[in-house]
Amino acid sequence: MERINKNSFTPPFYQLATILEKKILSGQLKVGESLPSENDLSREYELSRTTVRKCLSLLAERGLISTQQGKGTFVSRPSLDRAEFLMEEFHTHMTNMGTEPGYRLIHVQFLKELPEFAVKLGMKANQGILYYCRLLLADNEPIAVEHKYMLYIKGRPILENEFQYKAFSEVIMIHTDILPVSSQAILTAESAGEFDAKLLNVAQGEPVLKLQQALYDDNNRPIGVGVFYYRGDRYSLVSDIHPLKGER
Repeated sequence: MERINKNSFTPPFYQLATILEKKILSGQLKVGESLPSENDLSREYELSRTTVRKCLSLLAERGLISTQQGKGTFVSRPSLDRAEFLMEEFHTHMTNMGTEPGYRLIHVQFLKELPEFAVKLGMKANQGILYYCRLLLADNEPIAVEHKYMLYIKGRPILENEFQYKAFSEVIMIHTDILPVSSQAILTAESAGEFDAKLLNVAQGEPVLKLQQALYDDNNRPIGVGVFYYRGDRYSLVSDIHPLKGER
């Protein structure tokens, strides 16, 4: 049985959610099957009931379980009209496709105010914001432009190569010591603006995929947001929609 690592940076509720999610997706826990009670999970994994409850809430948000009043918590039947995309880290994705990933840091800037879209996503900045822009390449060809905004902590400098080469979640962790445990992304189609079109080497107004992302801590507070513009002629997202393993 997998155990909870109390010394890990990953919160215990998130570790337990990952363990149960694996059991559900593998078919070890089948659709309609009852989950152990909060008390049983608490004893089995040596966690408080509050931590277990937080884990179950996360799984419910993901549509993996549902609670029936007076009966218990059960593995849910998946909805096939909702697509979920696996967003691999860029370096891994490009490597798996047989291309050489590359990164170019465009600029880094300290901002006193958040952009409007970040405010709408619920992010707050009491000490200011670190903003940086990065160009992603595949075999030295521009693929995407990233604009990222994260909380600024005075006296916690970041090296330039960390902005350039590390994933957003890693940069946040290094600078703030806060672990992003969840993320939400919004995908839309848009026309490339002048600045991004120039970096992507496409004509202004060309279609691009726009991805807005927010990273959250274990209290569901946004600690970093980003906007990504992917070339529409070079990048695509594919989702496989199918029932969970073990569904009856």
